[in-house]
Amino acid sequence: LTPNRADAMSHMGVARDLKAYFQFKGIEFKWTMPVTDQFKTEPSNKKFKVDVEAKDKSPIYMGVTITNLKIKPSPNWMQNRLRAIGISPKNNVVDITNYVLHDLGQPLHAFDLDKINGGIVVKTVDQGTPFVTLDGVERKLHSEDLMICDHLSPLCIAGVFGGQKSGVNETTKSIFLESAYFDSVSIRKTAKRHGLNTDASFRYERGIDPWMTEKALKRAALLIRELAGGTISSSINEKTQGENSSKKVVLKYQYLNETIGQVIPKETLVEILQSLDISIESETEKELQLNIPPYRVDVTRPADVVEEVLRVYGYNNITVSPNLRVPFPNFDSRSPHRVEEELAQLLI
Repeated sequence: LTPNRADAMSHMGVARDLKAYFQFKGIEFKWTMPVTDQFKTEPSNKKFKVDVEAKDKSPIYMGVTITNLKIKPSPNWMQNRLRAIGISPKNNVVDITNYVLHDLGQPLHAFDLDKINGGIVVKTVDQGTPFVTLDGVERKLHSEDLMICDHLSPLCIAGVFGGQKSGVNETTKSIFLESAYFDSVSIRKTAKRHGLNTDASFRYERGIDPWMTEKALKRAALLIRELAGGTISSSINEKTQGENSSKKVVLKYQYLNETIGQVIPKETLVEILQSLDISIESETEKELQLNIPPYRVDVTRPADVVEEVLRVYGYNNITVSPNLRVPFPNFDSRSPHRVEEELAQLLI
């Protein structure tokens, strides 16, 4: 996968791309998404508060508490699937967070609820604050590192690596399960500063799907309830800043046809766009106003849309022109570059 294709860094993402191809080629397929309708909370007296201070670095933050857990090894089917993609199974809760990460592309993190003092605060901390990560290494934090903290100390380097203090182990009875959308630039800088490259940071750095945050949280919570016997004991605690709507791009037919070098029929174009979840907001004789789904972080300009259309249409279906046109830049005889070229020739 090239770094721009963050949307395909999950099994669902790859399947979604295949779906576009199958749909266009008329190949029979079945497309399903994990169902989360069974998500419901049980009444509990546990009060839990979440505060997001660094709103610019954490536009979406969600979490849910799950109590009465039994931490044990995962069932064989899950262990086999994780081993098949190079992940060592740890325990049912940690395995579920890894499973959903690779299934849907949304990083998750589970904190031991009994080790959290007062609630969760998403913020930055003072320069040089010491913090021991899950691998047992003490790291000195930077003032720009986004941290998940409780009311006393940091618990986790957001989107990068968990802390030793709040990790899930065999004695854990309750957890706070986190699903969030963090700023990609902030995560990339933090991961680089500390020399850490994790499955979570790999995805956050490239940009994940803001629409998947809640679905993945519910999916993981339901799996934990099923495989660890937990009770979902709080409603989803959500802090969301700003809109996460689809992006808009205007595609002119003339630009599309000139770039490709041949005319793609309008019906074919519409079919391809729909198969890629790119919806048409409005249409005129000359252009299309398109809505790009937020999970396609790499599609921001008309050129990107043309590339997407061609990718599904097939580069091999573009006929080769008998004429070869090579554009040469115009040089002014007084241009420094031209003078340099002439002098070089004379010296030779």
